[in-house]
Amino acid sequence: MNSTSRHRGQGGVASSVRAWFAQPFDYRWMADFQNSRPTGKVIRWVMAVLTLSYGALAVVTLFAVDTSRSVVAIGWKAVLIVVVLVVAAAWITRPFPGRLGVVAFALFADLGTASTLLINPIQDAVLTCALFAVIGTFCTFFLSPRWLVAHVVFAVACTVAAAVATHSATDVDIASSIFRTAVVLLTIAGVPLTSHLLVTVLTEDARSSLLDPLTGLLNRRGLDAAVDDVWLLGREQDRCVAVLVVDIDRFKSINDRYGHEEGDAVIVRVAERLGAHLDAYGVLARTGGEEYLAVVSTSRLHVDALIHGVRRTLLDPSDAVSVTVSIGAAIVHWDSALWAQDIDIATRVTRVADSMMYEAKAAGGDRVLKSVL
Repeated sequence: MNSTSRHRGQGGVASSVRAWFAQPFDYRWMADFQNSRPTGKVIRWVMAVLTLSYGALAVVTLFAVDTSRSVVAIGWKAVLIVVVLVVAAAWITRPFPGRLGVVAFALFADLGTASTLLINPIQDAVLTCALFAVIGTFCTFFLSPRWLVAHVVFAVACTVAAAVATHSATDVDIASSIFRTAVVLLTIAGVPLTSHLLVTVLTEDARSSLLDPLTGLLNRRGLDAAVDDVWLLGREQDRCVAVLVVDIDRFKSINDRYGHEEGDAVIVRVAERLGAHLDAYGVLARTGGEEYLAVVSTSRLHVDALIHGVRRTLLDPSDAVSVTVSIGAAIVHWDSALWAQDIDIATRVTRVADSMMYEAKAAGGDRVLKSVL
């Protein structure tokens, strides 16, 4: 490998690390995801148990022979135990928190653990630092890379300081001190950082498998995974669900006349405008070359305006390549008899919408045909 290749490789690694460190973290999505899934409740109970375990350890250390018996030390541990009980109760009784809540919990856990280093027996200081690994696991899954790195830096600093203090105050030889400290450092720093990098890669791969690479919209697989919540909204009073199938008219002629590059630009432009019009009401996917499918939930009074507004939102006189679309829609009101039938309602409604789209296209295109089920 020549020097240029090595430089490029090094630059690629550095840029990848910078991109990982700077990547945004969607705290709201995480909270909504956890609160909408049965596993979210399990995770909150796990966090409550782990929090109580920290409190239990604080109680146990009160009985250690070498622990500090000062009023300040005992009072501080009493405060920590009370706070632990409050935080554990919050994990059980409250929904999964957003950004402020998870950051506050991580800070509380880090600072609480660090404070015990000052009042626990000095020979247990390095071992106590291993608790930072549990906090690091929480940061790995529920905080941004920047907060994870901040936690790791703080945990490493506390561990090194504890190791120096332990070596100075006890008769442990230098080799044993280095070995114990290295083991703890690998646990509190190496495991969370490696795990976060792996989770990031796996998450990106998982998300890319659900997305259309050209438009960034969901693909058919991604739509199937995301659409359940929209159907549930359709059961609410005064709401309904509509499936829209949108197909660009005479798209082959666009490719033949302007080229595939311009054809791709048309697909992306239509996707962006459909998203701006429909995203607030449900999910949108690209399900074919020039075909899109949306599942939306809105009120009975608004659904017609939303469907017919698709054609208007796609029109712009300044477009270099003007297009029209054929739209098929199938609407299910909240009081429809379909909800009570033992059928795959999503598949049936989608087939009706698809049939309506083909009828609109056969009639010349540039129109909306809909069916109320």
